[in-house]
Amino acid sequence: MGGIIIKMNSNAGKIVMTISYPDVRLKKELESLERNGYQVNLIMWQRGWPLQLPETVKVRALKLDAPTGDYRSIFYFPLWWAYLFTWLILTDWDVIHSVNLDTYFFGVLASRIKQKAVVYDIFDFYGDMMPERFRGLVVAIDRFLIRLADAVIIADDSRIEQIGGPLNEEIITINNVPTADFNSKKPQHDSRDYFKIFIGGKIIPERCIHLVLKAVDKLDDVQLTIRGYCGDNNYKKQLLDKAQGKDNVDLYLEGVPYQDIVDETLDSDLTIALYDPQIPKNRYASPNKLFEAMASGIPIIVNEDTSMAHIVTQENCGLVIPYQNLKSLVESIQILQSRKKLHHLLGENGSRAYKDKYNWPVMEKRLLDIYERIISTRLRVRVSNAQLMKA
Repeated sequence: MGGIIIKMNSNAGKIVMTISYPDVRLKKELESLERNGYQVNLIMWQRGWPLQLPETVKVRALKLDAPTGDYRSIFYFPLWWAYLFTWLILTDWDVIHSVNLDTYFFGVLASRIKQKAVVYDIFDFYGDMMPERFRGLVVAIDRFLIRLADAVIIADDSRIEQIGGPLNEEIITINNVPTADFNSKKPQHDSRDYFKIFIGGKIIPERCIHLVLKAVDKLDDVQLTIRGYCGDNNYKKQLLDKAQGKDNVDLYLEGVPYQDIVDETLDSDLTIALYDPQIPKNRYASPNKLFEAMASGIPIIVNEDTSMAHIVTQENCGLVIPYQNLKSLVESIQILQSRKKLHHLLGENGSRAYKDKYNWPVMEKRLLDIYERIISTRLRVRVSNAQLMKA
């Protein structure tokens, strides 16, 4: 009696990804899946900075501008949820890839209705972002729903502690490393007569850009370049006012293509990533900035009590300082500016660690392995059910 041969072909896999704000991490995952034969659709809430996606990806975008990271955005969420759930039901897919609890809840619901698979990608653990009176409830809901996912993706190993332990048998770490090409010829940093600091990405008060501006005021022969998006108009005005009239500060806060971030990092001597550790999500953050610095072969300054600090210390690729400590920030920049051998050593250490274990091909393989297992398992279940119905 002949057996049934199941031939796995990723071209048969249809994935719908969902997210409530533009994010470079999602773009990386989406492009990897599409490049490896999956048919990918995206349902997103288009607000804030631009997100350039391949033309072959079908995007359903709710174009309703609303503040990100602001409590006022909660009033817009019912419209987003109605839009999201409608298209989840109308769209044909094999696996839903839901980013964060605000889309995963509806992903679980749609996956149960359609009897399809769901992947939970935790960019932010929402319980740690809630006011204290709501935190317990949100954490309990999140931890219960984590158990229902076919697979859970986290951005750093430390996130297992954050979510309350290994709540799912399939938890995979995909670090937030860049996909861009950092192998292009590096600019000749030694040929210029100033020390360039670059900060790129999301600009919010707890990342202490204002402190960096103060530090630069106390330093000689330093150029500070900032390229990012700031959705907080009050903070944006504060930064623009502080930078006004300073020849050594180049500030742009309206959002830029990611390649601009790559180019500026490559052209810099140092980058800085300060995250308020009193905010729980920041303690477990795995930001692009750290891995961009490593890929570029330049040191980074981060603050204590974060997962970033653990990696920087482990790989010896930068300096760790107390959060919001202006004196330590100024002294650290001066050390890296004046001690060329140390600057070179830290940059080389980061570059080596990036090439060995923090590059995107390593992360991409983990992502593809997830989907191969899920789709092969689901296909076997469908075949088994078909055999039972014929019996």
